[in-house]
Amino acid sequence: MLLASACTLLMMSCSNDAELINVAETTGLQTKAFVGEADFQIVDYAGDKCIQFKNDSVFNAMLWEMNDMSEEERNNLFSGAGFVSQWQLMQEADQEQELIVDNYEKDLSQPWPAHQIKEFKQKYDDVFMFEPYDSTDFIAHYKLKGSTYSPFVNRQGLFLIGDSVVHTPVYESLEEYFGSGISLYGDDMSTSEATSTNKAEVKYTKSDGTFVKVRAMPSVASGTKWVAGKEYKQLNCQLLSQRKRALWKRHHASVSFRYQLSGSGLGFGASDPQDTYFISHNNQILLNVVDPFGKEDYRLGIYGRNERYGNGVPMWSLTGRMEIWSDEIPESKKGTSKVDFKVYAN
Repeated sequence: MLLASACTLLMMSCSNDAELINVAETTGLQTKAFVGEADFQIVDYAGDKCIQFKNDSVFNAMLWEMNDMSEEERNNLFSGAGFVSQWQLMQEADQEQELIVDNYEKDLSQPWPAHQIKEFKQKYDDVFMFEPYDSTDFIAHYKLKGSTYSPFVNRQGLFLIGDSVVHTPVYESLEEYFGSGISLYGDDMSTSEATSTNKAEVKYTKSDGTFVKVRAMPSVASGTKWVAGKEYKQLNCQLLSQRKRALWKRHHASVSFRYQLSGSGLGFGASDPQDTYFISHNNQILLNVVDPFGKEDYRLGIYGRNERYGNGVPMWSLTGRMEIWSDEIPESKKGTSKVDFKVYAN
């Protein structure tokens, strides 16, 4: 069934087709022919609704356009015809999780909601993952490596490009995502550059006995974009804010996120709105103060490709450090981390 695609942004194309993430089987597709000039449509595959992009140029262009969309815009773009994305499932899971927390915290003398928590995790265990170290934290997290995919990936983690099935990359283990257990109940804890790479996190106990936690997890978006004739990758960052009285839940906080990054090519920086020139922020100390509710994604910038890669030199590289704290957590208690992303030529 066809989704309307009148927006001009969907008519973009790239001169070079992007490499597919993980192309797999091409059988079982019930609807292969595109109707008219649609850039994507909803089809049936393996017993579930699935988004099918016309080709990998359309898909690559869409990834970059989605960086500028709000979550509501992303969801509306692909919703319809019975298709349920992982983004929609996450909204449902967050609401259900908070309802369990709120109902229990109204009266802490009632029995511990172990059965409700177990049922909740079982309901979403096939699509999301949960904190393995702290039984009071059952907030859902994407298994997807990069939640950019979440608005067009179905529950099975699939979408299609042409007649090829694409399995989105996922975290291979809980430890790969959650690390070494910063969320353990007990004393205040924070990550350090000596022990953490690509994740800065801090947990702090307020004077009233409640816990608050903030976390920054950067990731590199799939695909590339061209600015002034040079190729760049996009760096995103998921910021997380939580609080706990008896159970962890999403939380509003004014989060301070400071970072200093150096990239390959012309370095780390940004482009103007029309992508006509590159603005360098390479090795500069930058501070963003944002107000996330729960887990939200932010664009940090772009970095270029090494023109002379090989012989141990990465094609793409980004290194540096980052720090995180909030209005409820003293800067002296901040969490820090190394930043290190490298891609070598095949």
